[in-house]
Parts: sequence; C-alpha cells; structure tokens
Amino acid sequence: MTNKFGSLTVVILGLAVMLGCRQLTQTQTDEPKNGPETSSTFTLAGKEWTTQNLKDTDLTVSLPGNASDKSPQMPPSYKEIFSAMHIYSFDDKDFASSYTELVPTGKRSWQIKDLAETSLAALKRQIPTLTYTIDIKSESNAKYNGSFTRNGKAFDLRGCCIYKKSAPARVWAVLTLYPKDNADAQTAGQKIIDSVVLKDSTESCK
Repeated sequence: MTNKFGSLTVVILGLAVMLGCRQLTQTQTDEPKNGPETSSTFTLAGKEWTTQNLKDTDLTVSLPGNASDKSPQMPPSYKEIFSAMHIYSFDDKDFASSYTELVPTGKRSWQIKDLAETSLAALKRQIPTLTYTIDIKSESNAKYNGSFTRNGKAFDLRGCCIYKKSAPARVWAVLTLYPKDNADAQTAGQKIIDSVVLKDSTESCK
C-alpha cells in the first residue's frame, strides 16, 4: 500500500506541475506570434494588480492579471490520498506561474523534502535543463530556487512548497518561472511570492 500511495503522489504532483506551468513545459519559439512589432516577452506596462482568493482553495495571491483554473478531474483512485486538487495559473508570454492546493485524506503523511522534491523532479522531466535547490526552512516549509534554458533563453524558477499537517490539512505549491534578464518579470515573480497568504497557516512563501 505504501508503494501505491507513493506512486500516486508522484503522478498527482507531477500532473499539478505540468498543468500549472504548461506554457513553459511545452515547446516554444522566441518569435512573436502577432508580427515582428509585437513583444514576445513579459512586461508590467498596463498591468493592474489585484488580490485574488482562488476559488475552492485556502490560497490568496496578488497577480497582475486573472488566474486561470486548470484543475483537472481526479480519477477515483487518486482520492485515496487526496480528496481534492485545485490548480490555478497566471501566464503571460514568457512568464509562467502556478498555484496548487492538495487536500490530503490523512491516510498517509509525508516529509516536506519529499513533497518538494517530487514537484521539481516532475518539472525537470518536462524541462531537462532545469537545475534546482530546495531550502528546507522547517518540517512544513521548503523554498524552491532553480534555473533552466528554453530555446536559448535563460530562466529563473522561484517558489515554495508548504505542508500544513494540522486539520484541515493542506499541501500548497507555488511556482514562478520567468526570463533571467527581464526586470519586470523578476519584480512580478517576487511580488507574487511575497503576496501569497495561506489560510490558517503561519508559514510564508517569502
């Protein structure tokens, strides 16, 4: 049973990462889609930041645009370990971010390192050039730092994984991926991470 739960955890977290960061895990080109005068990179110009309570989750975040619900239909077998999974993303050109909430059933517990490692290992299968470190801040808080290249462009990855063990138990994962040389994207990524509020949790994504 332990092996079954372990494999399901990998599948679910991997699915969450791939759905949440679909824009950068799929093949891209750096060419503008709407003609040569259209920028293909993220900018904060004209953006309006709003605080968004992501529906059916205990996660609140400020974003320079609307979050999209990417939550899939979970197969019944998955519900042995997670009763619900909600995935949201905000993507704009070469900026990608995802916000995941999993609701554990309580049939097993994990170490924060294993949860954090599973998420990034799944992402690395989609982005082979990804290198990363996981900074374990506590038994319920891990920080993500990484970098990768896509079509010759260098990107940074920042985020966190939070495991709230007390009832109601939650697993949260926040990821931001953006061009290393884009000051607006760096500003937006940091502001998003700093703004994350997790209900009934003392942990922070900062």
